[in-house]
Amino acid sequence: MSKNRIVNALSYLSIMFAPFIFPFIVWLITDNNKDMHDTARHAFILHLIPLLLTFLTLLIVGVMGMVSQQAAFTGFLFIALLALVGLVDLGMFIYNLYLGIKILVAD
Repeated sequence: MSKNRIVNALSYLSIMFAPFIFPFIVWLITDNNKDMHDTARHAFILHLIPLLLTFLTLLIVGVMGMVSQQAAFTGFLFIALLALVGLVDLGMFIYNLYLGIKILVAD
């Protein structure tokens, strides 16, 4: 198994131990290796999506809570968006695991 495949797989699998930090470091230091550089960039973007969605959800609910005078609507909005973001986050987690394992078992 080549060193590139291991680092590429770890870029995706790092969602379990160092999300977006490990792929970002690999992306910064691998300018001379196009395969590792592109894979780390892709993994970094995939790791940022759940973080950005969660932040955006909290921002939307916070603004709605300050603007709206209807606590029931804000609560419903929070629960609905939280469920949707939770599903997307779980999907991204599973997708990153799939991509990492796919690289490791590839011939």
